[in-house]
Amino acid sequence: MDQHAWSETDDLIAFYLYRFGTEQLPFGMPIIAEQRGIKLGSMKMRISNFRSYAGSGRLKNIAQQSVRVFERYKDVSEPDLRKRAFPELEPSDKAETAPK
Repeated sequence: MDQHAWSETDDLIAFYLYRFGTEQLPFGMPIIAEQRGIKLGSMKMRISNFRSYAGSGRLKNIAQQSVRVFERYKDVSEPDLRKRAFPELEPSDKAETAPK
């Protein structure tokens, strides 16, 4: 079984899900994981890593990339973090400048 090579974007998405869940998203975690090529259990484990790093979980081995993502984005607001983690959900410039 191949292991997923977690990119910083993958970590950012998992961090968003750790902080805010899927309430502000048009799809759930299974779809997010599938679209990224990540097994749902692996996504949940990465979210648990963030929880542990924050002091409320039991996992001990968190990737340094995840630590960097946590520290870089821990104070970012939900709308701003959503824009960074899911830029595809933002309206395109073409739609914003199109005549009405």
